[in-house]
Amino acid sequence: MILRVLLTAPPFAEADPWGKIIKEQARVCPKQALYLLAAVLEKHGQQVTLIDPLDFESHFRSPDLIAQSVSGIDLLGISIDASTWPRARRLLINLEDLSRRPLTVLGGPHASVLDEYLARTTAVDYLIRGEGEKSFPLLLDFLQAGKDPALVPGITFRRGEELIQTPPGPLLTPEELAELPLPKFELMPKGYYDLLPIETSRGCFYACIFCSIGFQRNWRGIPPGQVADRIGRLVPYLDRTTKKCIFIVDDCFTADHPRLIQIADQLSGLDSRLVFMARITDLVVPGMLEAIARLPVEVMEMGVESGYEEGLQRVGKKLLLEQVKQAGQLLGKSGIRRQARFSFIMGLPWEKKREIFRTLEFAFKLTHRLQSRLIVNFLTVFPGSLIWRKRRDWGIQITEQDYDQERWWLDQDIFRKCHPLLNIPTDLEHILTYIKVLMNYFPDIRHDGFLKWL
Repeated sequence: MILRVLLTAPPFAEADPWGKIIKEQARVCPKQALYLLAAVLEKHGQQVTLIDPLDFESHFRSPDLIAQSVSGIDLLGISIDASTWPRARRLLINLEDLSRRPLTVLGGPHASVLDEYLARTTAVDYLIRGEGEKSFPLLLDFLQAGKDPALVPGITFRRGEELIQTPPGPLLTPEELAELPLPKFELMPKGYYDLLPIETSRGCFYACIFCSIGFQRNWRGIPPGQVADRIGRLVPYLDRTTKKCIFIVDDCFTADHPRLIQIADQLSGLDSRLVFMARITDLVVPGMLEAIARLPVEVMEMGVESGYEEGLQRVGKKLLLEQVKQAGQLLGKSGIRRQARFSFIMGLPWEKKREIFRTLEFAFKLTHRLQSRLIVNFLTVFPGSLIWRKRRDWGIQITEQDYDQERWWLDQDIFRKCHPLLNIPTDLEHILTYIKVLMNYFPDIRHDGFLKWL
């Protein structure tokens, strides 16, 4: 019997450090993993429907709508991260009231890290840890055949009072990543999203302390020729977006230098614009910035994170301020300096107001000199990051339960738990005042986010 599977994810709502929801962030880019998993399951022979995050509330905001949306569905798969989990949790609670409810499966970063907590505190049936392209179809096969799911790698579930966590399965190889089907973007709502996502590599060479991605120090890249082919096959779907740009969602798109140069050679004539992340340490390698400049760059974001040497070393970027300045000089000559966007973090675990001021001053001076873009945000502690794992060492008191709270990132008590060295609200008021001073002194800076804060 073929299982009827419904895939969905709650919408992502981003907030600025001062508590204002930035609603338009939810429309930047569709959830690539959701549409990819739909394609994987369909290729595997399953009957799949999908509810986009933007349509989540219209299908699940009331018990009657929930009953209608899951009618005839055998299994409901929900992709979650820390920001979207509270809405998914609310849906799971409401599903318990149905006379016949589908099996439920949680996947994504939050399910991967807090699987034990979620399994013990909700009625979810199964959680998938890590990559789901192999384990999810295999779980469906076992359920259809009536086999013991404890033999499926990388899942967590309860059997009575017993919590079962099966051993992790092997990660997808570069060859397997290249063979994945194209995400089913034909199911994407037309005219809603700005960008169309594509994954050309998975994982990261590094392990920055604030980062919660699940594949640190484990990078796998799709061969350059297949990257160009996949991007070419995406082009017809760009008409479903508002800006007709492609967002390369990789954490380390520029890390393999020969690969990047080959991709740049093959995509230099691409009509569509690209948005991607780059590493400062890659830009200073001879020939790299020239290769990147051959790409049709719309936005190239670079995480600097800290504006002083000690902060860079402690954050784990393997980056020096001198390299940031060198990259700035090279960008100034490259012709893409205005497409560059530098991001910084305020409120790292050891930081007081003085360190935050140092980062802000460096950030504004750097982007003023280059006429590039700037984005600065307060640290958010995500489960899975090194900060999360060592939070007690820094006096950070956030708990698993805090992430159950709707819009937990706006809660002042949770903010205090995550920033024990800041005097709140006095220090926040001083930081905001200093940002305003810098904005007045450097009025020409394009500061993505600051205007929304003020």
